[in-house]
Amino acid sequence: METVDPKKDRLPIRIHTFLRRNLFFYRPWTIYWMLYFGPWTWLFRALSWVIPKKKGLIVFGSNEGKHFSDNSRALFEYMQNNALGKKTVWFTRNRTIRDDINSKYPGTAVVCPSLKASYLYLRAEEAVISFGYQDLCKMPWIPSIKVNQLWHGVPLKRIGLLRNQNKTEDDYGQTARLFLRWCGKVDRFFVASKYEREMHSLAFNIPEDQFKITGNPRNDRLYGFKQRENHDMKTILYAPTFRERGDGPGKHSRTLMHPKIDEQMMDAFLRKINAKLILRPHWITHGHEFESPRIETITHSDEPDLFNIFETADILVTDYSSAFIDWLILDRPVVFAPYDLDEYSESSGLLDDYHGLVPPPVCQSPEDIFQALQEAVRSPALHRLKRMELMEKYLGNLGPGASERISKIMGA
Repeated sequence: METVDPKKDRLPIRIHTFLRRNLFFYRPWTIYWMLYFGPWTWLFRALSWVIPKKKGLIVFGSNEGKHFSDNSRALFEYMQNNALGKKTVWFTRNRTIRDDINSKYPGTAVVCPSLKASYLYLRAEEAVISFGYQDLCKMPWIPSIKVNQLWHGVPLKRIGLLRNQNKTEDDYGQTARLFLRWCGKVDRFFVASKYEREMHSLAFNIPEDQFKITGNPRNDRLYGFKQRENHDMKTILYAPTFRERGDGPGKHSRTLMHPKIDEQMMDAFLRKINAKLILRPHWITHGHEFESPRIETITHSDEPDLFNIFETADILVTDYSSAFIDWLILDRPVVFAPYDLDEYSESSGLLDDYHGLVPPPVCQSPEDIFQALQEAVRSPALHRLKRMELMEKYLGNLGPGASERISKIMGA
């Protein structure tokens, strides 16, 4: 498994900080944004007036071009596998991802930015994204492309215009300005429920009539998962939300459900209940390798599709990640470990009281976490009614078939 050298990782930041403090004219990001929102955007707008569109051409992207994943991937693969008369092209910054996609679907992925990607972008009728315009790898927004936003989860915390701009900049880094400037420039916003429609309408200042309640394409797979068979060793998946980019000063990527639970303590507990633990860090957080043979870290680079990990897990543990909402479809136990609830609520801002947003159990001490996990192993159906109640609130009652519904709306 790939490990991260903290000193090497911080070196570019140290150089950047030194230059910023000592050279008054050193403002690389100011120049970058002037070029991006100026000549780069103007060029594409001018070319879009003269370059004809290719009927049925749709460009796709996700995760700032870093991964082949999420709702964009699910819809892309559905359109590829069902011969809907559309030409779909995936934009990525990663040549390995391009090659992997092209090996399965020849000629459907390009590295971006590039001349080829720019030409395809200008000829595209529509674009599909799951986060923001950074998904399309620095291609600027132009009015001639119809934008379909699939997003990447039902919100529990304040996002977009519902939160402090400084916090958004902390989360998204230098892409925050791009995210905030273009987040509302969509033609269709596909969601799973009335709740999600309301929250995203407020967060991005988008009229509710631009939303389509269809379900999430990535969840079509989950509805088809079989129940896990009884087996001796249980698999616990810990999927926390992110708190800082990289590893951050809090070293949250090394936390095992609670800062007071160290690796030796977790290893002893896992042996006691005959289980193994998979730690899944957020995609903009670094992974950490543990010595215990019962603890494994699986990053997005190792496995970009979280649902492939879902399929092998018996119990989910999380804090504020909306991944638990998709997990509810599987009707398997979930344990919540928000060890910094007061601090996180104040800094990030939740949409409601935490205990009203998630089903029980909610654990804030190591003892409570271990007890809840033991109960989940013994009685998987415990708290089932509350889980089903919240699943309907967040995901509606349409069930599978989201990709088909979205494709029909897009004219495929």
